[in-house]
Amino acid sequence: MNVTQKWHALVAALVSGAMLVLLPGCATLEKPTDVAAKARFDIFRNTSHYKNLELFSGTEKHDDFGWRIMAEIDPGKKEYIIFDVGYTKYGDTTFDGLWQGVPDQGTIETESYEASVGYSYPFTENFSAGGRIGAAYVDVSESELYDGVPYSADASETIAYGGIFGRFAINENWGVSMFFDHYPDVGKDGQTGEGDLAVYGVGVDFRFGGSNSDD
Repeated sequence: MNVTQKWHALVAALVSGAMLVLLPGCATLEKPTDVAAKARFDIFRNTSHYKNLELFSGTEKHDDFGWRIMAEIDPGKKEYIIFDVGYTKYGDTTFDGLWQGVPDQGTIETESYEASVGYSYPFTENFSAGGRIGAAYVDVSESELYDGVPYSADASETIAYGGIFGRFAINENWGVSMFFDHYPDVGKDGQTGEGDLAVYGVGVDFRFGGSNSDD
């Protein structure tokens, strides 16, 4: 995996986020300038399908859960703007008879390094919800027995993604969240297969500094 490409993806997302913060009307209310940081751990279900009906047949099975570790920064300069960076490991896909007319069995593994900018609006003192957009450097690895012969393939690329989320502050430090994120066109046909990657799940976070009421 190319480290330079990973950092280029993260930098691109952060630059995009900074531009959004400066857009007129994106955030107009005053907010204390104290910087708040959060560490977050998510678990989720992977509902993607690496299947092109013209190329593939057979069966696929996803692991029940994937996981993600994120660091979040609220710079406090604009109302409700937040930045995330982190690492995601998606639930693996196992398959049997994926390619038409050829006996094959194998596993597809997916991971990403990503960064995003989000807008979170506080509907109550403890509950907030919003959306995010970002860039992810996604690596897809496939290993299989293709007609009895070992085969492996790897596809890495930087893609844009988006999602929605809601968060409830339990107390001054802890919060829980629910989310849905969509990653389009992950992988490559003829190598690892290509498909939309959709995940939904829950997370828990710990906040350092600032107010956890999101008001």
